[in-house]
Amino acid sequence: MAKLSKALAAAGAALGLAALNVRLERSGGRLSSPLGGETRYYRWRGGDLAYAVAGEGEPLLLVHGIYAGASSFEFRENFAELSGRFRVYALDLLGCGLSERPRRRYAPEDVTAQVEDFVKEEIGDRTHLVASSLSGALSIPALVRSPRLFKKVVLICPTGYGTLNRRSGYLGEVIYDLFLTPIVGDSLYHLIVSRRGIRYYLESMAYHDERFVTGEIVESYHRVGHQRGAKYLPAAFVSGKLNLGVADHWPRVPHPALVCWGQEARTTPVSEVEEFVRRNPRSEPRIFRDAALLPHDERAETFNREVREFLSRKGGGASRRS
Repeated sequence: MAKLSKALAAAGAALGLAALNVRLERSGGRLSSPLGGETRYYRWRGGDLAYAVAGEGEPLLLVHGIYAGASSFEFRENFAELSGRFRVYALDLLGCGLSERPRRRYAPEDVTAQVEDFVKEEIGDRTHLVASSLSGALSIPALVRSPRLFKKVVLICPTGYGTLNRRSGYLGEVIYDLFLTPIVGDSLYHLIVSRRGIRYYLESMAYHDERFVTGEIVESYHRVGHQRGAKYLPAAFVSGKLNLGVADHWPRVPHPALVCWGQEARTTPVSEVEEFVRRNPRSEPRIFRDAALLPHDERAETFNREVREFLSRKGGGASRRS
């Protein structure tokens, strides 16, 4: 009788936790575009990709990083400003923001192909690219195999040399399978995208100055992270399924490139910029003081000016700190 009572109690707890996870998964509410401009959708391999577009001039595509709660919200301090000079497209990758969030096993090629196909099929003209963190690394193969689609490139704290450059193997498979379990995996994910978990990530890794981590920013990440199907892309990221070494591709990128880095970045330290610049003579560094992984937010005014100048001028330029 005691064993039966324990079993019933365990089953009840599991059912209660499962019900809680379902409520949490859908607790983000209805999302709206955080950037302004016009919201449009691009049909990509059976899923709808959302993007905001504004401005006139040469096309410029903004691609956010990959993490729990990721979206084009990352470029909220850059979209309107850059649209004064360019035709700016801010894409929500599949599984992020306003885009669809299918249950699938994400791989590096998924992000590479989204960037490549979006420029080719939706923009339809040679495009400047600004890509953040892991998305920067995952965009590099597209630059090599379809060079005529792109003009100039801006990478922000890209991975691929020294950071996230190797697949995680057996351990990654264990972690990934754990995330996919209905109760334990859901609970682990919701712990990561809790307000406390989000604030910890932003304050300890993403930003140098904690004052940038406002309640509004935490709530935005929280809402995006609590949408149905939102866990599958972060699960692939956390388990190393999206890691990509760029040593074979980056030296072959033919476009002028600006490699931007926050001087205080910790997860991808600023020392890694040297490897990017050394391996590709068409690239030049920009180091932003008092910034970590998101110099385009912490130093938005300076970043926007540097990007405008780089994309507008001809020829190369000297490296400098901003």
